[in-house]
Amino acid sequence: MHIVSTHDNTLHALASFVIAQRHVALSDTEFFDGRRRLLDTLGCGLAALHQRPCVQARQLALLDGVGGGASLLGTQERTSVALAAFANGWMIRYLDGADTYPGGGGHPSDCWAGLLAVAEERSLDIQNLLLAARVAYSVFHNLFVSAQLRDKGIDNSFYVTLGTAAGCACLMELNHEQTAHALSLAVVPNVSLAVARTGALSMWKAGASANASRNGVFAALMAAAGMEGPAMPFEGDRGLWHLTGAFELEPFDQGNGVPRMQLAHMKQFLCDYHSQTPIAAAMQLHSQLQGEAIESVVVHTYAFAHSEVASDPEKWAPKNRETADHSMPWIVAGVLLHGHFGEYLFSTEQLQDPQHRALTQKIRVLEDPDLTRRFPNEIPCHMAIETTSGRRLQMQVDLPLGHPRHPMTDESLQNKFVTLTTPVLGEHAQRTCDAIWQMTAHQCVRSLLQSMAFPHPLTKAQTS
Repeated sequence: MHIVSTHDNTLHALASFVIAQRHVALSDTEFFDGRRRLLDTLGCGLAALHQRPCVQARQLALLDGVGGGASLLGTQERTSVALAAFANGWMIRYLDGADTYPGGGGHPSDCWAGLLAVAEERSLDIQNLLLAARVAYSVFHNLFVSAQLRDKGIDNSFYVTLGTAAGCACLMELNHEQTAHALSLAVVPNVSLAVARTGALSMWKAGASANASRNGVFAALMAAAGMEGPAMPFEGDRGLWHLTGAFELEPFDQGNGVPRMQLAHMKQFLCDYHSQTPIAAAMQLHSQLQGEAIESVVVHTYAFAHSEVASDPEKWAPKNRETADHSMPWIVAGVLLHGHFGEYLFSTEQLQDPQHRALTQKIRVLEDPDLTRRFPNEIPCHMAIETTSGRRLQMQVDLPLGHPRHPMTDESLQNKFVTLTTPVLGEHAQRTCDAIWQMTAHQCVRSLLQSMAFPHPLTKAQTS
């Protein structure tokens, strides 16, 4: 077997970090924050149970009738760990409501799909799961801030593959050499393209992360079985650096002692993160309008938000949920019309609503250099409205609920979970929330997932 760790400095640093983290106990703060993240992620996942792509993903996971040791979230079905990561990953990402690293980092919460599957299959406890999540978030975030792969055309789901592989290597107790092979096997076959998030978006906006989680799990499984990856996946000839240019990882203890999981921003509203403050501004302006007709709307935002959710023509005439929930003008128009945010904004009926479409055309989104300088320490938005009578209204919102400087309370997170899951779980929503919130460090992950296994029909799909 080749000694991988002596050949690639980046690979060696990552593998060494994963190994070292196994022996660092979770602090109380890390346990409580991990519990908050898991509650939020499972709530977003369960809420998507009957969404059409999520149903299709579960059907694929059961196609060969393989069975296995990992649960399909919210059901009584079981499959292999890799396919469970795939199907559950679709659910976790589809409604776009879990945490994120803004500025191109994507969603570290997508790693939970693979970690849950492996922890359940191996009968591990919550403490093991949260330790692995700490590793996954740390690797994910370090690669994001160090490499900035979005600028090179590589999708943020690539970070999911690496984070998931690292976390699974921790759960599987791979040694240093096996861990290095797992990370190499995560890198080399799985460089994903950022075209998944440009123009008119497709189902693959969510699917990219689900597939990445599956690939991360499978990389760790291959390494555990003795398979070897290239010794220099980052720095070698035609390795990742050949595509991205050289980059150097941050020291893993950088961040003034704040765990990297706590640096991830959480969401109040289930849509792109950069529309969170515009939603808050639009809700306040709706109440001031008092039914008065709108002549024009100007939204001032920062450069990254403009690029991501307000630069393509498709954002002004979305034809599917995937494009609409990443369209700042569409979301702002809906909230100004109705006064609140909700899934109704992305329904087939609403996407065809002439009043909504007409107001969207009256919205301009402009990049403001001052707001750009303040991002991501703030997520600033300034919104100005002129009514048909000539009245001018404006609103500025700088921090969304869920930002590390404006965190969601435990109560607001639990309310979010219950609100999201009640349409799917009914009377079981509060009980499921309580089961997650009251979990203990030494509780088996399998028992936690079994507490939310319900006999839902796989054929009940929503098409909106």
